[in-house]
Amino acid sequence: MEEDTVEEINQMEQDKSEERCQMIEQYFNEMNQEKIDYGDADDGANELAGQIPIDVLEQIRDSKSKGMFVSGWENDDEDLIPKDMSNPQEQFLTACEEGIIEEVRKQFNLDNSLICSQDSDGYSPLHRAAYNNHIEVVVYLLSKGANPMIRTNDGWTVLHSAACWVNYEVVGILLSHGVDVNAVSYGILTPLHVALDGSKDPEKQYITIKYLLDAPGIDVGIVSKGGDSALQLARRTNERIFNLFKRYNM
Repeated sequence: MEEDTVEEINQMEQDKSEERCQMIEQYFNEMNQEKIDYGDADDGANELAGQIPIDVLEQIRDSKSKGMFVSGWENDDEDLIPKDMSNPQEQFLTACEEGIIEEVRKQFNLDNSLICSQDSDGYSPLHRAAYNNHIEVVVYLLSKGANPMIRTNDGWTVLHSAACWVNYEVVGILLSHGVDVNAVSYGILTPLHVALDGSKDPEKQYITIKYLLDAPGIDVGIVSKGGDSALQLARRTNERIFNLFKRYNM
């Protein structure tokens, strides 16, 4: 009887963990579909509105900086299934995401077509390295011909990923390779839009936005599906960011 009880408790904990993972993955997917004002929303309001519990929201925020999203799991409609790490493409994507440069070089030398891999959400090796700020991997992939304008299923370029995670060094590298600073996602969001969408690190956000504003041809007037231009978002973000826009006569 006691053994059965232990097994029941273990099963309950496993079910709870799986439900939590599904909630996190769903929230991340919704964020990528530009439906949620990530980062600046009031936690209490989110929970009262039935969107997501505060503790899970905090787990998502902690995980954002670690780049854990979609790294070990695939979202298969309603169920999360472990990725097939025996698949060379998954191995390469994961090595890029985790910044294991020796493994990236090794796998590329065995099969250079891996550089064109994309996961089920459309993220490429370059996307994964960019959102986790693995600069050495980003530089290596670009030197081997990785396409910096490849898009995810939501229309995000690699610059969107780097800007969203306010990885300003990667942003600078991508801009130096001539990427389109005004590229829009399917939600009509530019990299500047997503850089303005709340950040845990105000200094990194400031530098990221400065790099984007320095880019030739930057257009701060592009209006998203949500009805906001980057300039309008800047006005609502904070005074320091808005003053930065004014310095550029935006």
